[in-house]
Amino acid sequence: MTNTVVVRPFATLVTAFFRDHLAVERNASGHTIRSYRDTFRFLLRFVIERRGIRSTAIEWEDITPEVVLAFLKQLEEGRGNTCQTRNIRFAAIRSFFGYVNVAEPPLRELATRILGIPFKRGRDKVLGYLSEEELSAILAAPNRRTDAGRKDYLALALLYDTGARAHELVSVRPCDLRLDRIPWVKLFGKGKKERIVPLTPTTAKLVREAVLEQRRSFDDTSPLVRNRFGQPLTTAGLAYVVEKYRASAASKVPSLAREGISPHTFRHTKAMHLFDAGVAPVTIKDILGHASLRTLGIYVQASVETKRKALEAAGSPVRALPAKPLSKGLLEWLEHL
Repeated sequence: MTNTVVVRPFATLVTAFFRDHLAVERNASGHTIRSYRDTFRFLLRFVIERRGIRSTAIEWEDITPEVVLAFLKQLEEGRGNTCQTRNIRFAAIRSFFGYVNVAEPPLRELATRILGIPFKRGRDKVLGYLSEEELSAILAAPNRRTDAGRKDYLALALLYDTGARAHELVSVRPCDLRLDRIPWVKLFGKGKKERIVPLTPTTAKLVREAVLEQRRSFDDTSPLVRNRFGQPLTTAGLAYVVEKYRASAASKVPSLAREGISPHTFRHTKAMHLFDAGVAPVTIKDILGHASLRTLGIYVQASVETKRKALEAAGSPVRALPAKPLSKGLLEWLEHL
């Protein structure tokens, strides 16, 4: 008598992956869950179009390594995604099949084959950061004689001084701050991890004045940084503030008339300034909330590249010699996750 191997449906494992594994077991942040959700929405729609089937007809046999590779290729060629974005999408798929490998033994061969697909190596990305002149020009742009200008300046100053990610900064509350002898702010990063980041005395004074001006207490649990209408600043609003003052400052510093300057550029700038000041890599890692020291390699590379260009500009006398079934509700479920 032959034993029948029962495999849970694809939709069941996808649901369990998001609801149980990511949300409960890994305690993943909302940002991570939303990013993974979007990947699966794109993947499912790709499979439906490629196979010419209804959403209710998808089976495990439809999610092969070949299909995954075709999906990743379509992201780059069809959607115009960068190599980095392609790898981020693939990381979500790998995470799911890592879960499948453990949770559903009969699918281990499929999971192993997909986990064996390598990440794509792209050209080294040039790290975007601001020179001291550029940073100073942007910080000087807000009119601090106005209420709106002071709010914007606070956002920019904190963005640089803390090296925070955009979503971390807009989540800071007065109750997350300590402004006594050794001022600091508590940030909540990826995976809901907390870290303490010191503030300079100047920024601490700026924050204290802002809290008092807003007539709030340091027990307040609502977001600190506000827009000109007094509402909590969003990540999109923060990007708008950065772009507004970049454009304004570009009239005085022409090098700012370039694309790619965003709130994250301030984070890279802080990291570069810390690195060039000789701060220990492990300290920079803790300030920025990186999971590994290896992440700092990009700053080392950027610093070396800056020094190389400076040496080239100086010139040198040295010369070389001449010479199935998918639940109908899964896509809807993902949409509302």
